[in-house]
Amino acid sequence: MVPVLVWTMPNKDASPEDREEDANAALGGLVLGIPAVAWGAWLARGLYRQGKQEKYDRLNSTFYRLIKESDGQFTVLRFAMEAQLPGKEAKKYLDEKAKEFQANFDVTETGDISYRFHL
Repeated sequence: MVPVLVWTMPNKDASPEDREEDANAALGGLVLGIPAVAWGAWLARGLYRQGKQEKYDRLNSTFYRLIKESDGQFTVLRFAMEAQLPGKEAKKYLDEKAKEFQANFDVTETGDISYRFHL
């Protein structure tokens, strides 16, 4: 259970001992709360980075598999379907890989773009 800090208006009629007890309770909430929040943020960051790395690995695996299967030539739509990505994200990924590997582009009569990676 995570400690919760509750702030109440100070009681004018409270004794000095009660005020000190309230101050100690507030300090205790901070002492326990801040490390718990920091630890939670650290865990969340780690999970985010792990998920991002897994996605990157999955995309690379799909990309290299398609290159082998299609002799280095495929469309954004095929990559998007295989990688289960939105079209814009698939195009951005393929554009980056095309720059990295100096790929060529073929344009069909209907205006579709096909990426051609040399093996």
